[in-house]
This record gives sequence, structure tokens and C-alpha cells, in this order.
Amino acid sequence: MMSTQTFILNKYRLENLESIDLYKKSLKEVGCESAYYSYELMLNGENENQELHFFLFKAEDETLIAVMPFLLRKIILNDQLSKYKDVSSPWGYNGPFFLDGTSEELIQQFWSNVDSWYENNNVVTEFLRFNFFGNHKKYSGTAKHTLLNVKGKITDWDVFWSNLKSNTRNQFRKAEKLGLDFKMYFGDFSENRINDFYKVYINTMNRREAVDSFYHSLNYFIEYWKNNSENCAFGLVYQNNIPISAELFLISENTIYSFLGGTDSDFFKLRPNEYLKINAIKWGNQKGIDYYMIGGGLSNGVDDKLYQYKKKYFPLDDDIDFYTGRKVVLPEVYLELLRKAGYKNANNTSLENIENEYFPKYRDIKP
Repeated sequence: MMSTQTFILNKYRLENLESIDLYKKSLKEVGCESAYYSYELMLNGENENQELHFFLFKAEDETLIAVMPFLLRKIILNDQLSKYKDVSSPWGYNGPFFLDGTSEELIQQFWSNVDSWYENNNVVTEFLRFNFFGNHKKYSGTAKHTLLNVKGKITDWDVFWSNLKSNTRNQFRKAEKLGLDFKMYFGDFSENRINDFYKVYINTMNRREAVDSFYHSLNYFIEYWKNNSENCAFGLVYQNNIPISAELFLISENTIYSFLGGTDSDFFKLRPNEYLKINAIKWGNQKGIDYYMIGGGLSNGVDDKLYQYKKKYFPLDDDIDFYTGRKVVLPEVYLELLRKAGYKNANNTSLENIENEYFPKYRDIKP
């Protein structure tokens, strides 16, 4: 691309069949196959206070360079609706998806156009969850290393099995001897299997007292499956035909991604979760899938207990780095919002600390 070309950034709201079709066609045009960009998956973030939108960045010859989905969110403080808004990426791994081969210069031009749009539309801050394809590079805000994510190679089943610690192999054998039954539902199958998944999933969310963003309706999962049947699979473990452990896996880039699931706490001792994950890896190996992404912990570091649990499946594989992006577009307005949220001493130091605290901080209401 020549730097003398003109580039155009357009914003659309995902609100009707026409805009949804444009979004899906645009993803194909830039070569995006990632399940985390699917419209139906992102719907879990939309409500009366935040709307799904997307940017398209094109050259003057109509070449599409980037697609970026995002949530445009109202800012409500002290029960008062502000004239300002902020931006967050939908849950998962996304941010802008660039056409393969896009130069660093052009990526910087994209962010310059985005930031100008924000300034002209009263957007105060931007928070992004980047994908694993390097789209955090040349970001115009602060790209923060946020979590280590466990990703393992599964093409050689014998090597995978031998790399497991003996206690993990024993947990699998124990579940097998107890007669647990594993099923992976992929492609065309009965909606009843999603009902089985949902019973385990929603009971797990209730037990953990999960935050609202993790609660989804049964219809949310059914609609996602109907529109993306080749990009998802439902893994279930049964005892005596009763579902006791379940997981929704996303499938793209020749990788299985753990997404959402749970286990009935009454059956923990039977090790159904280990049985589910190892069988899912075995299924992926049989399907010719190369990688399994289990995800990360609750904090950034190797001492995190959840990270350690996930790491036991691929103890010798290299982790993958997950980055989030933080940006203050309107600094003075940001400080004003902090003060309204109860941070009376907000000053320029608050702008310097965005990498090390909840962001945007005005959404972390001070008691």
C-alpha cells in the first residue's frame, strides 16, 4: 500500500440483517476465520446500555484492510447518563483483524483514524481484548501483557499422553474404570444435547455466584450452534445418562478453544473434568486438529492456581501471551469522570497508572 493513498474508516451498528450480513462478508474478505469474531458469540455483550458496532477500514480502491467489532457503552454515574461513551471489545479474543500483509505504517494509520472517530464522538476510553495473531503491535494506546494462556500441540497422541504427569493419567483411568461416558457433539445433532450442557453450565454459574456477564440463556447457545455448527462442539461426560461435566469448545485456526462449561460439584471425586478434557484432546487428534487452547488463570503468573491446573495438560508446551489494550482518548474528561465516581484526588497520576489498575477506573465505583 502506498502511504499517499486515502483511507476511509466507516462505523456500523450491528442492528439488522443488512449490517450483520455486511459484517460477516467483511470478515471473509479479510480472511478472518476466528470463532471469537462470530456475530452470534458477541451477542452476549449487548444490552440496553451497550451496543454492538464495527469499524471497516478501506483504501480508496475499496480494498478492505481491517474489521473491528466493539461495544459502544453508555457511561452512567450516580444514576446520571453522561453525554460521553466508552468502547470495549466483546468478550473473548478479538480487536481489529487486519488483512494479511498489512504494513506497520498502515496499522498506525488505522489507529489514527479510530482515535479521531473517538474524539469526534465523545468516546473517553477504549479497552480491548486482543487476539493471538499479533494485533496488539503498533497499538496507539497501552498494550498490557495480561495472562499466560496454555496452548498445547495434540497431533501426536502418544507424546501428549506420555507428557502428562502420572497423577493426571491416573485421574483419567479412574474416571474410565468408574464407567463415565464421554460424548462430543459436533455438526448436526439434537438440541437436547445442548440442554444437557446447559443444565451443568447454569448450575455451575449459580454455585460460583458468577458475574452477570457469564450468564447466558439456553437460546444463546442454541442460536450460536445453529449459525456456527462447524466452529463449535459440545463435550459432555455422563454417569448413568446424567450429565455431570460439560464444555462448549470453539473450533477455528485448526485449534480447539475451551470457552464455557462446568462440573456438577457432587461428582468432583470422579474426576469428570479431567476425563472430559483429555477425551476432547483425543477427539481433536482424531479429527486432525493441531492445537488445544485451554486458556489462562485468574491472574498473570505461573503461581496462579487455575493456570497451574490447566498447565498440567501441556506441561512442556510453550504458553501463548494474551494482551489487553487500554487507552484514554479524552484525558480531562477521564479525570472528571473519576471524580464523579468518588475518586476525589484524581490527577495526572491517574492517567499514568492505567496499566496497573482496573480500567476504566470510573467503572470501578468507589464506595
